[in-house]
Amino acid sequence: MSTTVTVEGVDYEMEAEPVRASLSDGPTMLWGFPVNVRRDGQVVSRKTCFVGRISVAARDPQAPDAPFDVLEPILHELAFARVAARIEKHEFDDEIVFA
Repeated sequence: MSTTVTVEGVDYEMEAEPVRASLSDGPTMLWGFPVNVRRDGQVVSRKTCFVGRISVAARDPQAPDAPFDVLEPILHELAFARVAARIEKHEFDDEIVFA
């Protein structure tokens, strides 16, 4: 999944790689995935995003245990919002971002 944010007239594409879930015997508590930030087709930043169960449940209480097609858009939405905030601050270092 990908989306674009425009900052000061420059388009940045945020493209999420496949989601990985934390391993546990109980419910999944954390999902992680890289988001590549591109400007003019070139990767300018790589943000490794971690989204917690509580953040997902705050958006949709059923989503943490829902089928992946329901969960995935919420994970991406939360991560993209955090990455967009970093782009707006011109913070392009590769880093870990929590949502």
